[in-house]
This record gives sequence, structure tokens and C-alpha cells, in this order.
Amino acid sequence: MKKIEFHQNYQEKFEYHGNTAIERIRKCGRIVIAREWLLFNSVEEATEYFNSSCGV
Repeated sequence: MKKIEFHQNYQEKFEYHGNTAIERIRKCGRIVIAREWLLFNSVEEATEYFNSSCGV
């Protein structure tokens, strides 16, 4: 699953593939500014965070 947040100077894309990690990618245009992994203790925690806090 993917969700995108648009900000004035960049966009953040969150990718979740059903495990205990969510990848967050921050881009300015086509250039990747930052990439990080958000790690959780369980699939349930990751799913809850992705559904409630990621994207618009």
C-alpha cells in the first residue's frame, strides 16, 4: 500500500508491504532527499500507524 502527503517544498511517500516496517521517502521533484524505515514491534502496530498517521 502507498500513501502520499504533499507539502509546499516536498512530498512524502509511505510504502507498507504488510510487515513490521514502513518506508518513508521524501522527494523534491524527482530528487530523493531522504529515505528512512519506520520499524515496529508487530504487524498490528505498523498497520495501525500506516492507516492513522500516513498520508492525507
